[in-house]
Amino acid sequence: MQNLNLQKTKEHFYAVVMAGGGGTRLWPLSRKAKPKQMLKLVDERTLFQAAIERLDGLFPPEHIYVVTVEEQAVDLQAQAPQIPVENYLLEPMPRGTASVVGFAAVAIQNRDPEAVMAVLTADHIIKNEQKYRQLLRSAYDAAQDGYLVTLGITPTYPATGYGYIQQGEMIGVYQDLEVCRALRFREKPSEERARGMLASGDHARRLRPRGRGPVRQPLLRQFHRLLPGAPGQGQ
Repeated sequence: MQNLNLQKTKEHFYAVVMAGGGGTRLWPLSRKAKPKQMLKLVDERTLFQAAIERLDGLFPPEHIYVVTVEEQAVDLQAQAPQIPVENYLLEPMPRGTASVVGFAAVAIQNRDPEAVMAVLTADHIIKNEQKYRQLLRSAYDAAQDGYLVTLGITPTYPATGYGYIQQGEMIGVYQDLEVCRALRFREKPSEERARGMLASGDHARRLRPRGRGPVRQPLLRQFHRLLPGAPGQGQ
């Protein structure tokens, strides 16, 4: 059963790696010509290469999309030549996370109406990659039941530069992992509020980015509800 589930996952599961940022929060180590995702901070791999390699065994290269900007595309392609050139989506201009997710969602929907996509970043450092892949499989299974899923980590200090998710009731167990309803989300709280959420024990710090779910339903439907005129309207 596990092998069949993995095969099903591979058939309609797509990864979208956001890799067009300028890495401004890591300045001066990160510069416009060599942003954070192109740096070797942990080992001999760039953060982008590590992000792609940790998807091995879950996504075939043709199911991995990279959203970036024209100035970075050639360097990124050289670092991950196994990804088809046509899977590099170039933003006409930077418009933030929502435009990246919508851009990729429409492209993947046109290819596979049954697709589920995981929106990931190119600059995380994740040590337990096996657990990470289990989390993504769990998110896929939950998305099959119609949920938009976000991953989070238990905060260890009152960080003010990230978003927090308040955890609600459990909605199910997927891939041996509990999935809970998100009650609310708070973006970049004050230190006082962050300390309160840390003490409550029911908040997770959001792993950027957050979105993961079926491309057509309900993700694009939510785009159309919250952003009238968003791409893919009427598809």
